[in-house]
Amino acid sequence: MKFGHLAAVAVAGWLLMAPSMDCARDGLQRQTPLSQWEQVDSFASQESCENYRAIVTAAEKSDSANVSGERYSYSICVQADDPRLKAE
Repeated sequence: MKFGHLAAVAVAGWLLMAPSMDCARDGLQRQTPLSQWEQVDSFASQESCENYRAIVTAAEKSDSANVSGERYSYSICVQADDPRLKAE
């Protein structure tokens, strides 16, 4: 393994991904490829990503008129180098 590749993996981190608002308006088409989802934020660890996801999901669910609540309930944390993030 080359040093450059190792450094890229170490810096990769975690991303909180959520279906795009267009998907949410169309009834949250969860079949949409991950490469078309929106990056909400980035994190140094999976734990911090999952903690933030839980907080945002709970906050958004408290507003029943907010389409984002459902959107965030389908959000996921993935590594920044996840191959599903690449457009097909």
